[in-house]
Amino acid sequence: MLRACAGLATKNMTAFFITRNIQQIGGALTAESGREHVLYGVNVIRDNLDAGLQILGEVGTQSVFKPWELKDTIKRIKVDLSIRDPTTIALDLLHSAAFRNTGLGNSLFLLPHRVGKLGTDVLSSYLASTHLANRMAVVGLGVDHDALVSYASSLGLPKGEDVAGSAAYGGGEIRQETGAAVTVVAVAGEGASIGSSDAASLAVAQYILGVGPGTKYGSNAGSVLSKAVAASGGIGMASAININYSDAGLFGYFVIADPSSVDKVVGTVHDTLKKLKVSDAQVAAGKNRVKAALLMASESGGESIEDMGLQALLTGQFISPIAAAAAVDGVTSTSVQAALGKVLAGKLSMSAVGSIGKVPYVDQL
Repeated sequence: MLRACAGLATKNMTAFFITRNIQQIGGALTAESGREHVLYGVNVIRDNLDAGLQILGEVGTQSVFKPWELKDTIKRIKVDLSIRDPTTIALDLLHSAAFRNTGLGNSLFLLPHRVGKLGTDVLSSYLASTHLANRMAVVGLGVDHDALVSYASSLGLPKGEDVAGSAAYGGGEIRQETGAAVTVVAVAGEGASIGSSDAASLAVAQYILGVGPGTKYGSNAGSVLSKAVAASGGIGMASAININYSDAGLFGYFVIADPSSVDKVVGTVHDTLKKLKVSDAQVAAGKNRVKAALLMASESGGESIEDMGLQALLTGQFISPIAAAAAVDGVTSTSVQAALGKVLAGKLSMSAVGSIGKVPYVDQL
């Protein structure tokens, strides 16, 4: 709802004023959300930076959630919910299974029966408890640092005493029958948090297992998981999952398969992961792919600003892509094997969406 309401009226600006002035200054206003953050951003011509920052401050901290404007967002929310692909739904359910009733287990999406039920009081209370100085970060790209510090100070946010809740991994299984022509299965164990000792090792492991083609129109046939799918005799594809949060993480794999052979594909992929013995050559190739991904992501201003914001918000510091890539050089085959061992030694979590009649249960893997 916060993401959908970005750009609506604030205490000092109407929705028309925000839209018209963003257009006038040649800018773009964005809002994006995740399990640990909401990111408000403005991309604007540098000569018009002051006007852009004024609007950004209003949108990010001064929303008023007028009832008639909230009513107008219902159609947009319903469209957002209806266009989610099965992999998005499966990943959301995987978090609910893994983290249960703790913060990371909460869905990113409104449940259908809750659409239209979040009113002004609820949203205003949530904003007041989360949008606090000690829980926010202000970052900029192509902006003078002193000017940005001065802008952050001018926001006048209350410090507050509220702190974010901690995550607790529990493990579990959620299955959703939809009768779809394909089945999506996500399986994961407890992974690494941001900055933990296993984070770099699991990043390398992810690229060893396979995350899709590395180049446009490229092939991923040589990855470990792609070979496992081919060996299963089923029809489908698989990709590794590696998600890092401030105090928790998930590591595992996605499978998208034909419902008639999903049991073969999932079984073979899981056995491959359990029996995997990484070689020095695989680790060397995986390290190169991780470093390439880190550096190529920095070519995008949008990805760079998001990375800066999340690091500042969740860790209180910023590690440049070059420094992060250098840290990957310290990964060895021993550390990768040890990190994978920790993931597989604990409880597993699983979600399945689609035609799930032949999907194995998590305790059968």
